[in-house]
Amino acid sequence: MQFGTEPTSLALLALNASPACSAVTTEDLVPLIALRQPNGFWPAVGVGAAGVSFWATALAVNTLMTLGATPETFGASLDALVHCRPQEASWLVRLRFRLSDRQVRFDSKKYGWPWVPDTVSWVVPTSMALITLGRAKRQGLIRGSECEKRLRLGAEMLLDRACSEGGWNAGNAVVYGVPLRPHIDATALALAALRFHYNLPIVRNSLTWMLNRIDCPSAYSLAWVILAAAAYKDVRSDVLPALDMARDRLATMVEDHRAVEDTSTVALAALALGPENTNNPFEVEV
Repeated sequence: MQFGTEPTSLALLALNASPACSAVTTEDLVPLIALRQPNGFWPAVGVGAAGVSFWATALAVNTLMTLGATPETFGASLDALVHCRPQEASWLVRLRFRLSDRQVRFDSKKYGWPWVPDTVSWVVPTSMALITLGRAKRQGLIRGSECEKRLRLGAEMLLDRACSEGGWNAGNAVVYGVPLRPHIDATALALAALRFHYNLPIVRNSLTWMLNRIDCPSAYSLAWVILAAAAYKDVRSDVLPALDMARDRLATMVEDHRAVEDTSTVALAALALGPENTNNPFEVEV
């Protein structure tokens, strides 16, 4: 069996939130902590793997913080996330985007986090890094001007990459002059990370776009929609009815084992369908 950071992290969060299970203990966290590399990062898969995944790292750290692990188990990882730089951080790469590589349209001075080292920023890892660092900041686990800068740049990057109709694609809004269509899961994660920016029209439009997609056929995406929209239930009257419909639809979908064949989807569905008073591990406190 191959070890995966994402499914393990999500499974731990789901088990901890389940009223039918005992709370996750420090011993239960050992396999996840053991996968952390000396440089503070987690790989996407594989015990002893050397690859770095910023999505996996941010998700693992958020999980450990949510489950009450000691800061010693993830402090170096927070610092590593703060100091991570995508290719756009280099002035040479920014010059290339401005002069020659013009098939994509975005402001390269606004950058977030890549999936893996030495690549450009993407929406999903940037969103999870913002959620994780924001939680760490509120808990007093990380501070300083560099952290503030990364939080600001990451949010600016997401806002810059939003699709014109609302929502987010995987990375860019326009390629070769063609506007790209938003992705439901990427949109949900970006909205979860940008709760502080609900005053901006693009965030409000994106929430509207997402709430109109609760008939999506993917249990994985629908679970992310529920977890993201829950943070907005106090600011929009249409969110609670949409959440009820989404939960009903997801509950029906998970009865078909073919809709939830992987651990990540099972865990996300369990989190999305859990008691509403359960702490949402992806909700940015306002």
